[in-house]
Amino acid sequence: MLLQIKNLKINYKSDNRMVEVVRGVDLDIDRGECVGLIGESGCGKTTAGLSITKLIPERKGNISSGEILFASNDILKLNPEELRNIRGKKISYVFQEPFSSLNPVFTIYEQIRESLEEKDNPGRRIAEILKSVGLEKIIGRKNAYPHELSGGMQQRAMIGMAIASRPDLLVLDEPTTALDVTVQRQILDLIMELKNKMNLAILFISHDLRIVFNIADKIAIMYAGKIIEFGPKEKIVSSPAHPYTIGLIDSIPSLEHRKKPFNAISGKAPLFSELPQGCKFYPRCRFRIDKCTEKEPELRDVSGGQASRCIRIEELKSNGTIKNR
Repeated sequence: MLLQIKNLKINYKSDNRMVEVVRGVDLDIDRGECVGLIGESGCGKTTAGLSITKLIPERKGNISSGEILFASNDILKLNPEELRNIRGKKISYVFQEPFSSLNPVFTIYEQIRESLEEKDNPGRRIAEILKSVGLEKIIGRKNAYPHELSGGMQQRAMIGMAIASRPDLLVLDEPTTALDVTVQRQILDLIMELKNKMNLAILFISHDLRIVFNIADKIAIMYAGKIIEFGPKEKIVSSPAHPYTIGLIDSIPSLEHRKKPFNAISGKAPLFSELPQGCKFYPRCRFRIDKCTEKEPELRDVSGGQASRCIRIEELKSNGTIKNR
């Protein structure tokens, strides 16, 4: 297994006190595999992604416990020099807003060159990278600046910079959110092509279940700082095993059933400083019972590789309350 996250806990500073925002996350990603990490804004998914290379600013928070094993090395025990040899080299990131990530005073050529491990005669390698991310038009244009490119081309350039060092793991945090639908599709196709070509491990962080359904092999659903469901994409789509996942899927508009009412999840996600007792989804769950408040459910296997934190899921499926898709 390339990446193993074990019982990861992260605290953030809030109102002069520490609040736990990642509350014991376990996640594995292997080479050639894309895992989608899904959740509402503020659920802790981006924080979990940043922690993989200890990118959480010390003034904001800290990793309080857990393990992050990358190629069997514990990231949390590496010194700064050892971390520098992994960040941007073995593990690369692509973020949501490409224009804010690119340096406006340097050309695309210069920024990709800076990402290369081999600095001598980089021209051929840069041309290969530009071609691999669909930017053939700017090959040879060493004076092309970020502001001269469209949003989609900027994101392609960011992906080019991310793969320049031939990483093993690519962390993509909402990489298509700022793009229009057609460009989103192109970027997703590009990511899949690079994954297959380079045997990349990918962590794809998003709030958009539809996008993740198109790209992920496995899906982890995150809520209130914990993964509440995990499994192969096919099982999550056809047989979701947590009321929150069911609510997310039901809230996706359907072109096939245009007269079907829009089903939103009631309420809103709790603040980390005001988490309810027991199941954290209890206040919003339409299947809740008093027993759900007794203690927070463990993540347990419910169906061959699919795990859930719902104590009622087998009962609800067996009595027909929840049906397969």
